[in-house]
Amino acid sequence: YRCLQCICRYFAEVSTTAEFCSLTEIQLTKIISQDELDIDKETTVWEAVVRWVEHSREDRQKLLPSILPHVRFNLMTSEHTAAILEHPLVMEDSGSSEVIKNLAQKGTSDM
Repeated sequence: YRCLQCICRYFAEVSTTAEFCSLTEIQLTKIISQDELDIDKETTVWEAVVRWVEHSREDRQKLLPSILPHVRFNLMTSEHTAAILEHPLVMEDSGSSEVIKNLAQKGTSDM
């Protein structure tokens, strides 16, 4: 538990390490789902997910639709969401773009 607290507190730094890229999908989603993540903006989480997927893209690309619901797209600006929808990882997978669109809409309809 203390490890998870440290990861949350220093997420921006930890997410750029080689060790972060060696996490399993379950470990990754557990970390990025934490309400205690100490980040300035939710795009930091998206960027970490991109690094994680691209570390082993052939194996991990197919996992993206199941990871994306753990990213809080509703906390991002519409400009950030639009840019993410144009990211190659998302454009190559219609399932990922649908997940993002649904999550982003869900956030705006709740306000």
